[in-house]
Amino acid sequence: MRKEELIKQVAESTGIAICEVRTVIEAALKETVDAVANGRTLYIRGFGTLSPKHYKRKVARNIHKNETVVIAEHYIPHFKPAKSFKNRTKNL
Repeated sequence: MRKEELIKQVAESTGIAICEVRTVIEAALKETVDAVANGRTLYIRGFGTLSPKHYKRKVARNIHKNETVVIAEHYIPHFKPAKSFKNRTKNL
């Protein structure tokens, strides 16, 4: 599902105009990205938790060039689904 499909489905199920739904969803996504990018954890009951995950500096190998490569410490977004969310998707 793409963002536009989500917007249309929410508009149909709520009866709210597509342009208003688009504004709300885009604002919610922007605030979600901003929160995680600023090091905060976002918890949505029944959906899950979004948080920045820390990875330490490490030494790896580039097997194609047979070189040692240093990977700097960094953060990536991490999503942990809620228990109810996991249970609904278990038997796909």
